[in-house]
Amino acid sequence: MKQLIDFLLRESGIACMVIEYHIWRLRSASALMKRFGSDTEMPVWCSERYRKHQSALRRLGFLCEREFVLTHRSVSGPNYVAFRDLARARFSDPCWSYAASGKRVIVTAPTSQLSKWQRFISEYDLQAA
Repeated sequence: MKQLIDFLLRESGIACMVIEYHIWRLRSASALMKRFGSDTEMPVWCSERYRKHQSALRRLGFLCEREFVLTHRSVSGPNYVAFRDLARARFSDPCWSYAASGKRVIVTAPTSQLSKWQRFISEYDLQAA
């Protein structure tokens, strides 16, 4: 049923308004996460709200998910903090997120930003550890 609704939204041109609504709610959820959460703990209701709107934006084609594999560095331990800080400095818009484990990084970001993420991760991977 959701696929049918998404198809009708795209075909009718209403999708742009729906995308703007979900971006607005995603930013709101991101602000709540910063207010009530930390890097290690997050209230469930905050993260669920964020994931709900992120999922809607992925269904509508505004966001996409891509996995990157590092060859020279990892994103763990002290490197995790460095990677996080560099990502926050490079991408100020809260419409993106990532999950990192060792040499794998899964990025969810606007499709228009994927080439920038690829360049960022490549630069990070090639930096001296």
